[in-house]
Amino acid sequence: MDVSLLRKGGVYDVESASGNTYEVDVASKTCTCPDFTKRQPSGGCKHLRRVDIEIRSGSVPRPDGRLPATVDVREQLSERILELEQEIDEREARRRELEATVAVLEELSIR
Repeated sequence: MDVSLLRKGGVYDVESASGNTYEVDVASKTCTCPDFTKRQPSGGCKHLRRVDIEIRSGSVPRPDGRLPATVDVREQLSERILELEQEIDEREARRRELEATVAVLEELSIR
């Protein structure tokens, strides 16, 4: 999905994977997609959620039209790096556990 600020005040264009373009208004929490207009899901539609993600990540301007402060983006990226480093550590620990299990099975000649 591609997201772009259509106009100040928090109205964004969202181009979906199907090629349709919908208007998302973050202030009124509405979307012009069929899912939202027919069902009005409590958590919003995927387009509303996508705009929120894009705003938080600094990929698109905020509803007031401003880009996020460099400090905010730097903090967000630093936090994400720490999360990824922790995930790497956890996966490496899991890999070591699996390697130890394989070694025991090989010792016992169980295959």
